Amino acid sequence: MDVEIFRRTVKDRRRGASYELLQHMAEGIRACGDNPIMVNEHKTGEWTENEMEPTAKIGCMFGYGGSNQMHHTKGRRRDLVERAKKKGIHIITFDGGILSSFGNTITHPKHHWRVSLYSPMNNGNFLSDNSPPDRWEMMKNLWNIKYEPWRKSNQEDPILFVLQPKDNWSMNNLDPIEWFHSVYEKIRPATDRPFLIRPHPNHMAHIEERMKEFPEDCTVIIGQKSFSGDEKKYYRFNFQEAIANCHAVITHNSTASIDSCVRGIPTFVTSDLAICWDVANKDLNNIETPEYPDRDQWVHDIGYKQWTEEEIRDGTVFKRFKEKLGY
Repeated sequence: MDVEIFRRTVKDRRRGASYELLQHMAEGIRACGDNPIMVNEHKTGEWTENEMEPTAKIGCMFGYGGSNQMHHTKGRRRDLVERAKKKGIHIITFDGGILSSFGNTITHPKHHWRVSLYSPMNNGNFLSDNSPPDRWEMMKNLWNIKYEPWRKSNQEDPILFVLQPKDNWSMNNLDPIEWFHSVYEKIRPATDRPFLIRPHPNHMAHIEERMKEFPEDCTVIIGQKSFSGDEKKYYRFNFQEAIANCHAVITHNSTASIDSCVRGIPTFVTSDLAICWDVANKDLNNIETPEYPDRDQWVHDIGYKQWTEEEIRDGTVFKRFKEKLGY
């Protein structure tokens, strides 16, 4: 069968991990005896009408585009998904892996990529419901993941806010400081705990410029503002230290919320796009009395939400999706 790969769901520079991943998927499709078609492989410049019109039964793309981001690469992604859903076409979607603060960083030789239908967030279908524990156990051993019981805090333990950049596609143009104030106003009357604010590593300098917009009873953690080589991954690893003694973590839908839930830190999210949605707290009124849901099946399913480059290239991933979709 023909399978369309939409190259313009990544930037036109024709290099980098996301571009290479689509090439790897083409290898995997061929390994299954099917025919990958790279759509508009050499096209550059402005987005043109109907360039994201799918025609094959299955298509492939990278990333996500929010409803308020209908421009350039993000807009093309959303346009493709909307067109595909109208025609009953399945779009296999890739994005960077989760569990990065435990070690699943892009430079790891066994980096696992998220693979789902239509979206790499909670509104996508990873075909992972009720999975066995084997892949989770493998990942837990690979990265020495600390899967710990829910932590019961002390009265003086802080609450950590994890910010995301406004232009991050998962934020859908929501300003992180506006988001913070909306949460602060709801929970500050209910708790006198210290509030710690951790900016995204790509957004550190921008948040530092806006420090005066935060309430005086909050501590904004301004760390390294520029990174080279592997430095950024060490900032990610530092997240494990940052949450170790927290009463709770609060974020909109950062993938860091997956790591805090795995670690056993009660985690509040304000968007149902968060992959931890099923085991997260949603009601900010319960900030002092969080729920502690069972996580075992959730972590087992995580094992089948992400796959290695090798599994993408050798056809394991495409074969799995193709069979589960009935082709």
